Order: sequence, then C-alpha cells, then structure tokens
Amino acid sequence: MIIRSINSRLLLSLTLFVALSLGLSGYALDRAFRNSVETGLEEKLKANIYALLADTDAEQSELIMPERLQNPLFNRIESGLYAIINNQHGEELWRSPSAITLNSLPTNPATTGLFQISQPNSNSDYYQLSYGIIWELENGEERHYHVHLFQNAEPVIAEIDEFRTVLWQWFGAIGIILLLIQGIIMRWGLRPLRNLAQELQAIEGGQQEHLKGEYPSELENVTQNLNLLIDNERRQRQRYRDTLADLAHSLKTPLAILRGLSTKTTDNPKQHKSFDEQITRMDDIINHQLQRANSKAITVANTLSMQPIALASLSDKLLRSLNKVYADKQVRCESRIDKKISLRADERDLMEVFGNLLDNAFKACQHQVCISARFSDPKSLLICIEDDGDGIPEQQRQAVLKRGNRADTQHSGQGIGLAVALDILTSYQAQLHIDKSSLGGAKIQIEFPSQ
Repeated sequence: MIIRSINSRLLLSLTLFVALSLGLSGYALDRAFRNSVETGLEEKLKANIYALLADTDAEQSELIMPERLQNPLFNRIESGLYAIINNQHGEELWRSPSAITLNSLPTNPATTGLFQISQPNSNSDYYQLSYGIIWELENGEERHYHVHLFQNAEPVIAEIDEFRTVLWQWFGAIGIILLLIQGIIMRWGLRPLRNLAQELQAIEGGQQEHLKGEYPSELENVTQNLNLLIDNERRQRQRYRDTLADLAHSLKTPLAILRGLSTKTTDNPKQHKSFDEQITRMDDIINHQLQRANSKAITVANTLSMQPIALASLSDKLLRSLNKVYADKQVRCESRIDKKISLRADERDLMEVFGNLLDNAFKACQHQVCISARFSDPKSLLICIEDDGDGIPEQQRQAVLKRGNRADTQHSGQGIGLAVALDILTSYQAQLHIDKSSLGGAKIQIEFPSQ
C-alpha cells in the first residue's frame, strides 16, 4: 500500500518511532527494576546465611543448631523463608522449622566460598541461594557443609508485576500525550502546504491571479517559480488567443471573396449550394475555435443548458459530404444510429469531432465505413466508428492521439485530427479508445457520460 499523504507518512513514522522508543525504554526500565529487586534479595539472603552460620556449631559427627533462631521467619512454619544444610554427600543434616512441611525443595551442591543464586522457573517457585563452607573442628578435621536458603518468589514477582503495570500505564499515557503533541506540531508545520494548495485552487477557480501568501524559506523558491509559471502560461494563452483572432480576421476577407466568386463561376444551383455550405461551415469553424480559445472548459452543468443534437441527422450530413469528397473510392457507408438517440453538446463541437474521425475512416478504409451508437451501463452513450482498412497497430494507438503524430503517412494531413477530437471530447468528460474493428481496420470508440 502506497501512502500518498505527507501528513500520514509523518504521523505513521513518528508513531512508530515513539512506540519503539517507549517500548525499548520500558523494557530497559523493567529489566533494571527486576535486577535491582533480585540483587537486593540476594544481599538479604546473604545476610541471613551469615546470621544462620553465627547460630551454628559443629562437633565431631553432629551439627548443633539452637532451638530458636535469631530470624523469626526461620521459626515460623511456611513463613516464606526456608533453610536447609546438607553434608558434602548431599545428605540433609538440618532444616529450619519453617520448612518442616515442605518436601520438594531442590538442593544442589554449592561451590565452596561462592554464593550461587537460582531464579524461579517452571519447576520451582523459590529464589534459592546456596553457599559452600568448610568447618574445621577442634581436632583439625575438616567438614564440608552446603547451606541452602529459599525465598518464596510470590511477593517478589508480585512487586515486579505491580511495577510493570504502573510503568506501562505511565508509558501509555506519555505515548498518547506525545502523539497529540506531534499531531499539533505536524498540523502547524504543514500549514504552509495546505495554504499553498488552497491558493492554487483559488487560482484555478479564477478567484486570484498569483500566490500571495507568506511562506517559509523552504517554499519560497517553489512559490516564486509557480508564479513565474502562471505568468508565462497566461502570456502564452493570450498569444494563442491573439493568434486565433488574427487568423480569423485574416480569413474573413478571403472567405467573403470565395462566397462571391462561387456565385459568378457556376450556374449550377447544386454546386453553388455546395460551395456556399462549405464556405459557411469554414466560417463557423473559425468563429467556433475563436470562441473556444476565449471560453472556459465545458462542464456537466452547462451541457444541460444545451439543445440535444440528433446524432443520426448529424452523421448523415457528414457522410453525404464525405461521399462526395471520396467519390472515387466508392465507399459503402453504414449508419446504425437510432433516430431517437441525441446528445446534449454544441453542434459545432460534434461536427468537428465526427468530421475528423469520419474523414480519417474514409481515408484509411478500403471500401467500407460504419458508424453506430448505443447506450451502455450506466446509461452512458457509446459511439463507434469502424473501417475495413489496415487498422492502427496496438503500439501506435497512444502515439496517434498526440498532436502531430500520424499512423498513415500515405495520405496528406498534419496529424492533428485525433488530437483535436480528443481535446474536445475531454472538455465533455468523454473518453476515446482505439481498438481493432470486426471489419478488419480501426475501431474508434467514444463514450459520453450520462447526461
């Protein structure tokens, strides 16, 4: 999954960092506290061993222990502190009164002069401290003894668990506070980017012309370059409009002259009507393109105010004109458009789109061209223009939609027809696709959204 939001990326990264930092810190504190408790317990058990040895005496074959020990916990049954003394062979010589009722206290030989502590495990619920001693009798004989102390682990584990619970409660609260603080910091830190996005939306909506806000030094170069880009785009658009206006003005006079000459050079009313229709269409195209250059993009809202155009009538008009232009090819034209199908759009736009696409089909075909229209789910209009020519190779289908690219180099043209059609269709939120036709050639498929 790709996270596109900078805010989400930072929030996720910082959350993971906080969680990892607090987790490691909590683990370290937990281990430090446990070690501290166990070290304190070990020192306490050592002191008890020394106190126990102070009460102990030994004769030739016996270990002499007092009836009452100094530490009262050794005298009380199941007090939680127990002591056992073994000989060098592991045989039990004495156990404290507190351990009388216990039968399963593990005693392993201890290294002489060294303390050995064992932590509780699955087989034992006690901390054990063992100590090996050598007792020299009055006659010089040495006796080896092993002293084992056992401390009930329950209170120690309960203390560690209590500390652990409090620790993670505090760390949880600290984590939530840190996340809230980092959220506030990120919101404040990313505010310039949100302001930049809002200003760009305002420029796009025509509410302002430039970026006017004060931005941090890291964004100054970006905002300055964006303002330069906006200015350059406006100048280019103005030059484009001026060029179209100059072109329209320059063509007005030649068209007027052609209209006058068509009346004088032919006595055939049909030819005169055809000349007049084409000149009128050229004039309409020039005016329409000039209007498009100076108008905003078409939206779904303003298409609803347009009159519906009957597609069957429009396609028949174009096919008749193209049949005259390509009369030598004797193209069989087939129109499969129901007379009830209509489309809310500017008629000149539709003439431009379908005129370009049908003209390309007539150029590329062998003998057959077909145009069809039908409604598809969810009530979108699907229009197909097909021919029986060589078609457009799949690897070229995206390239021919770009201005100046042509798949057919055998016929004259500038390679802008499909690009112009695509530009107009885009303004209507329509889509254009190129596929292979069942006739053998190209299939241009246009899908208009529901209106």
